[in-house]
Amino acid sequence: MKQKRIFNLTTILLAIAVSSFQPTFVHSQTSDPIKAKIVTIQKQIEEIRGLKFKKPVKVQNQSLDDFGKYLDRVLEKQMPEKLAKNYGKIVTKLGLYRGPEITDVRELAKMVMQSQAAAYYDPGTETFYVVMPNLPEGMLTSVYAHELYHGLQDQYFDLEKYVLSQFEDRLNDDELLARQATVEGEATYIMTLWSMKSMFGAVPDTAMLEMAINMQAQLDIRTMINMLKSGAIPEASEGDIHQAVKAIDEIPSFLLETLVGAYLKGMAFVFQIQKHGWQKVQSLYAQPPVSSEQILHPQKWLNNERPYRLKWATFSDQPIFAGWDLLEANAIGELQWRIIFAVHDLASDGIMAAAGWNGDTFAVLEHQTTKELLLLIYTCWDSKTEAEEFYTLYQKLLKSKYPEEQFQHVLLTENEVLIVEGGSEEQLEATLSFMKSIEKKR
Repeated sequence: MKQKRIFNLTTILLAIAVSSFQPTFVHSQTSDPIKAKIVTIQKQIEEIRGLKFKKPVKVQNQSLDDFGKYLDRVLEKQMPEKLAKNYGKIVTKLGLYRGPEITDVRELAKMVMQSQAAAYYDPGTETFYVVMPNLPEGMLTSVYAHELYHGLQDQYFDLEKYVLSQFEDRLNDDELLARQATVEGEATYIMTLWSMKSMFGAVPDTAMLEMAINMQAQLDIRTMINMLKSGAIPEASEGDIHQAVKAIDEIPSFLLETLVGAYLKGMAFVFQIQKHGWQKVQSLYAQPPVSSEQILHPQKWLNNERPYRLKWATFSDQPIFAGWDLLEANAIGELQWRIIFAVHDLASDGIMAAAGWNGDTFAVLEHQTTKELLLLIYTCWDSKTEAEEFYTLYQKLLKSKYPEEQFQHVLLTENEVLIVEGGSEEQLEATLSFMKSIEKKR
């Protein structure tokens, strides 16, 4: 469950992960050192990517207050009132979140961005804005490389159109996440190449590069945070970074895992695609990945292995749902399933169980009188064995999710697992009959 908005930004955690290469920047002889950096980095990016900027990317510093006003406008536009109002209930019912109820998701999203964003690119103004200009030199120049590359992507592939605009009504959240991972993963990959070239004088060979990228892609967010707090990274005790680290404890882990994890796993995805040449990377914008599964397993995109796309029948037409309001219907996806299992202390088993994912959809409904929540999940799997593996682990997850008794039912069929959490046993047969009427297509 994610906000329906892409923020093309560099977070503090991402900047720290990549700037660990600590590039040394050579200053140009000019009266404007910032402008000189931008011009030099743009040229270096062109050399690495083999693609010319059509025009210079505009760069501005932006105050935290002005950034907040920008976020207010975007969140109000891109997050519908109904979703914003019920977001906390939905992510809790899904099992993504176990903390105190999230009552104002727009304020939460704003806090996350204001505390963690070092910079962001806005396709609407074709400008990248530096929100934290006082970062250490190596980190700040890495941020420049990342956001400048978003400008290059936008000039060739129209980021607003690629991620939202005409697609917003027909893409589910997992598809949106896959596109975000592509855009941010490529920018993070370029940032990594730029950092390593700045340090070593040339981009390392494929074997060394793969080792570095896999190391970053597998970074555990909590381990990184603990390192920041322990003083293992000296810069984390200073200025903007110190404030960002202090704010991390207020951010639900599923948001951090989705935000930063998609960037790093997206980078590993783009790296694997780029082994086939930059032209193959460019084709990601003409034939976008359709799921986080393809991001996590690049060969599935290369083989055009697509999951089922599922569509519920109309809930309001069903007598069994009289008196219930639909709060949200969407997809979960393999990456979010990993996070759900991790939230319930089943991380390693969850990675294995989620690996056979082949499509899903969920619906959360609320009873108009009792305010009880009903969760329906329909999942598809690559084989009966993988469906059974998910089925078995989900039984463990339910014990963690509902320490107190609540009606629930998990049905295993050949390659599918259907889940009902809430409602009553008397309505189960009719509910399962409705779920089995779902529309499935590739």
